[in-house]
Amino acid sequence: MTGEPDLRGPLATIASQGAVALALLYASLRAYWALGGQTLRDSVGVTEHVLSDPWLSPWGLVVAAVVAALLPLGLARRWRALQVPAWIVVLVLALRGFSGLLLLYPLRDLVPPMSGAADLALAVYSPVFLLWAFLLGTVAVLARTDAANER
Repeated sequence: MTGEPDLRGPLATIASQGAVALALLYASLRAYWALGGQTLRDSVGVTEHVLSDPWLSPWGLVVAAVVAALLPLGLARRWRALQVPAWIVVLVLALRGFSGLLLLYPLRDLVPPMSGAADLALAVYSPVFLLWAFLLGTVAVLARTDAANER
């Protein structure tokens, strides 16, 4: 012991709550759109269709986000079986965030023209996906570290 306080507990709590909050916010927005809501719908433009709609239906994205919200809760309970699914979700979220930024900047000419609202949304949404990936990854690392220390 070095006498320094162990910050893993509070950090894990903050990261877990942040990851759950972002997942539920995303699930709520997706559910709203799946039910026919139009607010902010035009802000996603072509990029969101390119990055998500071909793989999952609107309700599939809602379910995926709810499952992603449950991962930090399970990791906090030290359910080791959730480590691999958590890292898969981290990878998907990071890919979504980075690909959105790439489409916004260096690969802009490869996609159809986007509205100003879509540009703004991409500049906001992509970093949020990266933040979500970072928070979930932090929870996974701290849960793994915690489990290793208990042995």
